[in-house]
Amino acid sequence: MCSFCAIYAQNTVTDSHNNAQEQRSRGIEWRNSYVTNANPVYSAPKECASPPRIITALRKAALTSNPARHPIWRTADRFHAMNHQRLPKERAMNEHRARAVNAICACIADRLNIVTGKVFMTLAQISDSCGLTTYNKDKTPCYSRAINEHLEAIGAIHCERVWDETTGSWIPNLIWVSELFFTLIGYEYGKYEAAQQQQLAWENKGLKEKGELAISLTEARRRAKVKHIQTAFEVRAKKRVFKTQLRQARKLAAMGHVELKRQVEHRYAAMRKLATAPPH
Repeated sequence: MCSFCAIYAQNTVTDSHNNAQEQRSRGIEWRNSYVTNANPVYSAPKECASPPRIITALRKAALTSNPARHPIWRTADRFHAMNHQRLPKERAMNEHRARAVNAICACIADRLNIVTGKVFMTLAQISDSCGLTTYNKDKTPCYSRAINEHLEAIGAIHCERVWDETTGSWIPNLIWVSELFFTLIGYEYGKYEAAQQQQLAWENKGLKEKGELAISLTEARRRAKVKHIQTAFEVRAKKRVFKTQLRQARKLAAMGHVELKRQVEHRYAAMRKLATAPPH
């Protein structure tokens, strides 16, 4: 990936996290109505580098084409995201859900890896960036279902799910776009393929300069998947360490100064005794 693409992708995670934190800090109350945000709009992160021209063109297409009202919603086969069973034909999408779909399409277009077709964001980050995340009574985040129930159902995107046996939970989904996504946003797929091949050639040139072999699109996607999983595991490991440290800090705080001092002096005396003891 070229340098400005790498910077553009890296800022996605940081800025998306900040957007989510801003939502939580405002203390969004548990909703009593069906629609919390009647006018969802994708809020792009603040980049320190301009996006590639192809990304700008894709985002513009998504913003101006009204993807939620494309005729293909009436004719495309729909399948359940989890069990893959065929679903009834799409009913007329209500205006609130249509706005959500349009905002999500703009987000996906803006966060797309040109070579691999992988979206740099997770489902949660997309929902946060579009202002679609809500919170229940327990302040647990609830992410938009429009991604799975509409875009994934007709095959415009594919959410690849990977199980983490260590924690017994799913890692954040890998999101890939299909040719149908470009049909929805009204962008010519051939233009995207040309940009894809051009970017891959640029990356392969960099690999050859390092003495490495050129890679195919399939290999590029495989590496993107491996990196996604590794990053997810690293983030989870850091969270576990932080939670452990937080518990220890709270335990020490609960002891009080006198008890903490007593325990430190007791351990110090024991270690000093051990250190001065003659060898056997």
